[in-house]
Amino acid sequence: MTAGDESYVDLGWTGTAPVLARIHAVAPWLLMALTLLWLAHRHHAVYVRGAIALLLSGAAGLAASVSLRGLPVHEGLVRDCLALPGVLTGWYVLMALAVVACISAIRARIAVMVIALSAVAVAVLTADHHVLGAVWAAGVPLMAWYAAGRIQRQGARSRGAADAWEPQGDAVPFRPRAEVPEQRTAPHSVPLRQTV
Repeated sequence: MTAGDESYVDLGWTGTAPVLARIHAVAPWLLMALTLLWLAHRHHAVYVRGAIALLLSGAAGLAASVSLRGLPVHEGLVRDCLALPGVLTGWYVLMALAVVACISAIRARIAVMVIALSAVAVAVLTADHHVLGAVWAAGVPLMAWYAAGRIQRQGARSRGAADAWEPQGDAVPFRPRAEVPEQRTAPHSVPLRQTV
């Protein structure tokens, strides 16, 4: 079964490849957005730490891209940063660390970390430079997570105990809760006069 010079099987793969490439390009952003929204809603302190770690990791990637490419910076800087081996995997690792910090079920923690470590292994083994792959997939995210924790603790110390983030990362709802009206107590009950 052929259509011209190509078989129908080859035509199917040719049409599937661009779709899979688009999904691969969008999936990391969607996963990070959903994870960060969940963290912001349920565990504010871990959300802040994860967001700071993502910013630090992204800044390290952009700095590495500038140092490899040199100045002046061209339009493809972000694309060059994302092309570094293991950068997207490093973001997966950061999201996995944030999720593991929030969930209490041991089996779920193990499952999340196994998936993250599998992604690191794939990123390192498929990279042209295995050491760079390991640095960007595991080293940079772990350093960013640690640095974000230090920044968070410094901020808590500088604001004082009254304003500090809660260590358990209690939920901060998006919608403010309705205030419960205070119950008014009657001063002293006065008996009513009986009418005849």
